[in-house]
Amino acid sequence: MKQLITFVFLISIGITSFAATQKVNVNGMVCAFCAQGIEKSVKTIPQVQDVYVNLEEHFIIIATNDDQGIPDKTIKSIIIDAGYDVAGIEMISDSISAVRDQYEKK
Repeated sequence: MKQLITFVFLISIGITSFAATQKVNVNGMVCAFCAQGIEKSVKTIPQVQDVYVNLEEHFIIIATNDDQGIPDKTIKSIIIDAGYDVAGIEMISDSISAVRDQYEKK
């Protein structure tokens, strides 16, 4: 029984995988070309696992492979180099798939 509990615990750790999710509010992102360019730029960061861009609400969600996330300075640099402004960056508790589902159902 103890081995079963240990096994279930280890499986649950693997499922959560300690990923970080960050929301970045972007000023100046007004078209699909803008969104595509930002997504492509952010995906160049090695820790990035997935990116969701919401053009209507002017934000992007970044999921990373670790629980640390990407330093704000790195995100700002990439977005500014792409020609846009960063209005804010925050860690969020929702997964990228939950955010994607929430906004794509509207």
